[in-house]
Amino acid sequence: MPLSDIIGQDKTVRRLRALAESRRIPPAMIFHGPPGIGKFAAAFEFAKAVNCSHTEHRDRPAAAAAPDPDDLFAAPAPAAAPEQAAPLKTHADLSDSCGMCLSCRQAASGAHPDIRVVDTVFQAAFLDEDESANLKIDTMREMTRWAQQKPMLAPWKIFIVRDAEAMVANAQNAILKTLEEPPPGTLVILTVSRKAALLSTILSRCCLIEFGPLPEAALRTILAAQGADPAEAARLAALGGGSLEKAAEAGAFIKRVSALRPGDPARAFKFAAGLPRDSHQAREEVKTLLDLLLSKTRTAWAGAEGPAKDRLTALLRRTLELRRMADRNVSYLLLLETALLEGERAGLKLEDLIRTV
Repeated sequence: MPLSDIIGQDKTVRRLRALAESRRIPPAMIFHGPPGIGKFAAAFEFAKAVNCSHTEHRDRPAAAAAPDPDDLFAAPAPAAAPEQAAPLKTHADLSDSCGMCLSCRQAASGAHPDIRVVDTVFQAAFLDEDESANLKIDTMREMTRWAQQKPMLAPWKIFIVRDAEAMVANAQNAILKTLEEPPPGTLVILTVSRKAALLSTILSRCCLIEFGPLPEAALRTILAAQGADPAEAARLAALGGGSLEKAAEAGAFIKRVSALRPGDPARAFKFAAGLPRDSHQAREEVKTLLDLLLSKTRTAWAGAEGPAKDRLTALLRRTLELRRMADRNVSYLLLLETALLEGERAGLKLEDLIRTV
């Protein structure tokens, strides 16, 4: 998938293509924006475009089998007629990857020696341990060691640090020198959902590339391409808030609500009990649900009057307070239970959070 096929980030993609075409590439870049909007896909396709040779690569034909020296009666093989080799195809658009050169083909197969993705999955394999939520200093030191080596195939050595906010403080400090004085032909791309999680010294050394929420139509198109039927794609896109990740979470919420018995007074508690055990995942789900509650409350507040409006005003203030607490080290189960019960008291039921009309 070349850069031109990335949906919903037209302005940013145009900027990246202009950089690729000019060949004036900043050696350190930060792709930042909400989760689930295509930052990593754009970083990977930009890496392909930067290293693309724009010339078709052909595999060498297999060598003809040698004759058996013990076969005395074998007729000599006829001489092969010389064939005119077809000219190699070239790709005139220097702002994007061609998909047919050796660099593009190796990148697509995940075997490119000069494009490396550094994330918690890579770290677990490198350190031979279970996957953790943080990127450690040993992993980032290894990346800086690789950065000192010359490229093997392409003009650039490119390192994509996925979800770079996972770097602990000493890991961030470990890459400062590489970002400030990168070796020739080295490009480091950090993808982050929260820029504020990075040290100010890192932010000051990088070129910032902003990604915004996906338009609802683009999100709907992506969901349909992933196999969702049109009605489901439209519903999830409306609930996704411009994020493919949040749309997937909304789909899980719908299933959890559908599994609960209507009228059950303990529905809020049973729904909250479905939170993931992993604290990071639980926090993200709670934040998504609180965002949905805020959105539905604002909509209901705009059309309410009298005592109902007063109740919704109080709910808005309380939900905003809970939303701020979600970024702290708290009990996310208790936080969600509180929010759902406060919503029910104000007249917003659990089903209202996943209703699109």
